[in-house]
Amino acid sequence: MAIHIGKKIKEEFYRQGLSASQFAKKLNKSRNVIYNIFARESLDTNLLSKIGLILHVDFFSPYLEQKEYKKENIGSSLVKELRAAYNALLEKFNAAEKENAALRNEVGQLKKIIELLEEKEKKERNSTDIHTQP
Repeated sequence: MAIHIGKKIKEEFYRQGLSASQFAKKLNKSRNVIYNIFARESLDTNLLSKIGLILHVDFFSPYLEQKEYKKENIGSSLVKELRAAYNALLEKFNAAEKENAALRNEVGQLKKIIELLEEKEKKERNSTDIHTQP
């Protein structure tokens, strides 16, 4: 039975409750491209890998679980290596996402500090202006 990878991506996309806009932004694609992906039976491996990293799903597994591959035990050591490499990349991606979130939080806090300091400086200037006026 042929695998319709677009349907599998669509199912996972909806299961995770993402919006097309969010997903498109993460993929650096338009919303129309997202819906086009859902309709496609096959995808470029680089795009499929990127989608897998974003959704945290190994979309290559369904292909490896097909009877033809299991029956002939095609490239089982290669499959293990690819899964290990994919899992390592997924861990790095997740760590980078966490670090990115922490940095965004830190930037937000620094902006608040800068606003408070600017406010304080403005009040001090106003206070000085009031005392120095004749």
